[in-house]
Amino acid sequence: MRVIDELVKSFITLIFMDITKFDRDEILTSFLTDYIDGKLNTGESRAFEEYLSNNPKEHEFARKALKAKKMLNRLADSIDLSALQNNSQLTTDMS
Repeated sequence: MRVIDELVKSFITLIFMDITKFDRDEILTSFLTDYIDGKLNTGESRAFEEYLSNNPKEHEFARKALKAKKMLNRLADSIDLSALQNNSQLTTDMS
């Protein structure tokens, strides 16, 4: 449950952060999403990191978003999918 608690805390922090440029710029938000997902090439990643280093609020937001994604990944890794599939099959059989 520690992972869930940390995840909730991270999302609450993200929700109540000051408005950043990510809130106003769709292209910048797209770069953030691609950065977090590891989809930027080396040059794009460096340029985005340079942007973040010059914009403290956006840097903090990106740091917290990366942390939240890592926690989501840990949570997903801890879920027993076979148990969920078995539960889903039981629900389907009862219909």
